Amino acid sequence: MMAKSPKPKQSSPQQAGESSASSPSAASIHVLLVEDNPGDAFLIQGMLGVQRSTDSIHYQLTHVDKLKDAIKALQKSDFNVILLDLSLPDSHGLATLEKVLAHAPLPIVVFTGLDDETVAMQAVHQGAQDFLVKGQVTQGSLVHAIRYSIERQQNELALKQKTIELERLNKELRKRSLELEAANTELEAFNYTVSHDLRNPLTGIKTGCALLAAYLGEKDPRLQKYLGTIQDYTRHMATLLEGLLQLSNIGRNPIQSQSVNLSTTIQTIARQLLQQEPERNVKFVIAPQINVEGDTHLLWVALENLLGNAWKYTSALDHAQIEFGQTTLANVNLEPLNAAETIAPNQPIYFVRDNGIGFDMGHADRIFLPFQRLSDSADFAGSGIGLSTVQRIIHCHGGQIWFNATVNQGATFYWTLAHKI
Repeated sequence: MMAKSPKPKQSSPQQAGESSASSPSAASIHVLLVEDNPGDAFLIQGMLGVQRSTDSIHYQLTHVDKLKDAIKALQKSDFNVILLDLSLPDSHGLATLEKVLAHAPLPIVVFTGLDDETVAMQAVHQGAQDFLVKGQVTQGSLVHAIRYSIERQQNELALKQKTIELERLNKELRKRSLELEAANTELEAFNYTVSHDLRNPLTGIKTGCALLAAYLGEKDPRLQKYLGTIQDYTRHMATLLEGLLQLSNIGRNPIQSQSVNLSTTIQTIARQLLQQEPERNVKFVIAPQINVEGDTHLLWVALENLLGNAWKYTSALDHAQIEFGQTTLANVNLEPLNAAETIAPNQPIYFVRDNGIGFDMGHADRIFLPFQRLSDSADFAGSGIGLSTVQRIIHCHGGQIWFNATVNQGATFYWTLAHKI
């Protein structure tokens, strides 16, 4: 296959046959011909001096007949390619190639006789880009060899650079992997601390308060009140620790993906909420048969937190409504950043909507941070970890989550899951 011509540069070329040490013009290829046979050198000069109708490149030729003169020429001028006879008066065989490469790692096309093709192949293995057999060289094969050798070396250099870059990236990746492994080790230690070193003392405090209340509570009502306060704080601390433990464990294990009916899950959670507070007047509007692919347990946790928030923030209403459904991007009032690039037009978007107290969108950037509350914690119980947990679960499923809310008019949480186009 004919190699592509080098990109022309803007400068006036010199014709082949001229001996020059100047840099090649941009519309020319500067060739160093190292050939001690005058007849062969004359033929090469003639072939490169003839301008073909299909070739816009001129060849600027510098001819020397000894290795020492070639080395001097390489020190004085910049060449694009070297045409090298391996048998010279002052050097012979593969040693000639090695000496030239030592002075200038340029593309080299070696010349060989009919009985020296084995040597020529060895030269290619040692750094030459191509070889031509004397007596069989045509203008077409000569031009092809020159173009091919230049292009091949450029490709080799580009590949070498990419290899170096890949090695650097692999080294960085190995470093990050070690850092991640260390972080996971620290996380495991944290989980152990939460599970044992912190939770066990809380259990002791709770038990001690119960014993004191049983022993002294009836004798001193004030003590009963104080012990109750301690127990309340203990329960709250235990809730925080459980939330932290749950949050830290999300994403550590692979997603166990299977078909999940979100509608059925929502209905089950809604029944549990109504059983806990049967006096509440809450209407659930649940779209039927919304099925997705995901981790059953994690999606349950996410929906439980979303419905729990909606339930909590509608508690002051006489007629509360909580809705679950599915829509698309065209029907969403508030889109997330880069929605056009990250969400397909037909991609399902799921939502939980309530008509509760809502919240100020001016604090929207803090909603998914741990321990950030939608409202005053004095008015509503909770750990402040729920929405952080939901966000992490959605991200583990390849989706994103966002929201829209208005004070005293309710809130809507939207989310997507991994989408197959």
